[in-house]
Amino acid sequence: MSEATKTQNTGQYHSVAPWRIALFSLNNTATNIYLFAFNFLSFYAVGYLGIIMSAFGTLFGAVRLFDGLIDPTIGIIIDKVDSKFGRFRPIMVIGNIILILSFLMLFNLHHIDNQTLRLGLFVFVLLFHKIGYSLQQTVTKAAQPALTNDPAQRPMFSIFDNIFSSILIFTLGQVFVTNYLQPKHGEFNLGYFGELTTITMIVSAICTVLAVIALTPKDTPEFYGSLEEESDNSGTMKSVWRIIKSNRPLQLLALAAGLVKFVSTTVGDQILLVLLFGITLANYQALGTLGIVVSVVAFFAIPVMSSLAGKKDLRWAYTTGAIVAISGFLVMLALILTAGDPTQIFASGWGVTSIIFTVGYVMVRVFMNYLASLSLTMAADITDYEMAESGTFASGLIGTVFSLTDSIASSLAPIISSFIAAGVGYVTTTPEVGDALSSGILRGTIMGYMGIPSVILLIVLVLIRLYPLDRAAMAEVQAKVEKRKAARAK
Repeated sequence: MSEATKTQNTGQYHSVAPWRIALFSLNNTATNIYLFAFNFLSFYAVGYLGIIMSAFGTLFGAVRLFDGLIDPTIGIIIDKVDSKFGRFRPIMVIGNIILILSFLMLFNLHHIDNQTLRLGLFVFVLLFHKIGYSLQQTVTKAAQPALTNDPAQRPMFSIFDNIFSSILIFTLGQVFVTNYLQPKHGEFNLGYFGELTTITMIVSAICTVLAVIALTPKDTPEFYGSLEEESDNSGTMKSVWRIIKSNRPLQLLALAAGLVKFVSTTVGDQILLVLLFGITLANYQALGTLGIVVSVVAFFAIPVMSSLAGKKDLRWAYTTGAIVAISGFLVMLALILTAGDPTQIFASGWGVTSIIFTVGYVMVRVFMNYLASLSLTMAADITDYEMAESGTFASGLIGTVFSLTDSIASSLAPIISSFIAAGVGYVTTTPEVGDALSSGILRGTIMGYMGIPSVILLIVLVLIRLYPLDRAAMAEVQAKVEKRKAARAK
């Protein structure tokens, strides 16, 4: 008896071995490491391709919007795939191959002398990259309903995703950059970018292979087929509009998840981090140290949150995470505003002020990463809700609706950071560690890193308050799905 067969027959729920959830979460790691590397693209584009800062922000934001606009089409394509290798695994592999090819081209454009041709190829490769990113990243959301629908298991994805993506990639990746790459190369030079991109491609490819292995027994029509015969081939723009218009939980959560992605992208934006740590706090190396603290706290806090989410529900976890993150922003903001000279917060080592700032920063980074991961898990609930209501398993489409709002919201992050940098004087150059702090830089840093994100999270709290799928509602959803299955089997 196959593992897939052994684990599916538990009443209205089907489960999977926990190690498969762990390894499948690496598919998100495979795309997130590219997202992390892209945080340094502005330094390459401005320094080696001759693109001014404000133009880069606008251009990169427009490319992200293109990513969002193509997502519904990608969702329809995914929902139509039914190969001998399954629905999701071929998309993962194709997407990762495109990501590798795009990086090989993107970070070698400085060899082209013609500025017009170089800029044109830069835009083309960015668009090519976003197609691969959307293909693979969408599977992270789309395949979760097939992996498991057990409410006790679904929160486990957030545990593993936070360990692999949030801690190893975004947090310890920052430690690697600040404590190894920058000291080794001294600046953002070609050697720096060559080493960073090589590591990115290798790690992502390994993660993809492991995720494919993990998903194998569940990537079958038994777990991703629709419940109504007429719904099996409903992948049209008309059905797309029907689902978006009628699925209220999808509307609320997709918007909330997009706003969360905007904030999580903002707090990891390298331009803003240099403005905050390299100039405002005058201690860029502290960023690496704080990254270690974030990793340790997340390692213990996220399993606790996931355990509570399994006992309560995902909506409660989302609300709690947003409240903690807002509190962290307010702690950092209050300390900088009352410090007098913020460059002295870390000047004397670890004192009261530096510890207070660390607490606020850790609250933000840990729980913003958690919220971003939790959105992926909750997207699976939306797929089950749609299947209960209409009988359609449209995880690809639903996943790309999330990607659409994700792309639109996160496209604003590089635009805002680049315009803030340009507004405080960095028009043709990028902020550098050790630059002198001015009142303009201080205001720009506060607005970009703390002010705007706090307001956005308040909107998220309102949206999630209206979100209807709590634990009781999801129990009704799964019961309705099981009833549909039983009726179809007769």
